[in-house]
Amino acid sequence: MAILLAGIALPSGLRWPDEFSADPVAQSMRRRLDGAPTIYARANQAGRPITLEADASQWLTRVQALAVQALAAVPGGQFPLVFEERADLSFHVCFRHHEPPALDLRPLIDYADPGTDDPYTGTIKLMTL
Repeated sequence: MAILLAGIALPSGLRWPDEFSADPVAQSMRRRLDGAPTIYARANQAGRPITLEADASQWLTRVQALAVQALAAVPGGQFPLVFEERADLSFHVCFRHHEPPALDLRPLIDYADPGTDDPYTGTIKLMTL
């Protein structure tokens, strides 16, 4: 099984370090004239960060890295993200270009002429829409 980003099969073992760090609630607080707090809260509808990390044990091939790079180069691009092994995880995402770099992939071994299957590690920064 794999992780699918706009139909591009990525390794299923990519790490998702911020899976549980997203805040589902937005909240602000103001003090009234008598000093008591007034709290405003609402559910966040979108904007959940999804960071995928490839390391030396779970890496992308050069072909996968180039395909993801092409997606990241689409201004305003919106893509489906599906975790095949977890049917409950399916998102509509875009790249987090406001937190550069949105895509930071580099070769595991720096060859002068990399092959299509050479390993790439790094980070893919996405957010839900």
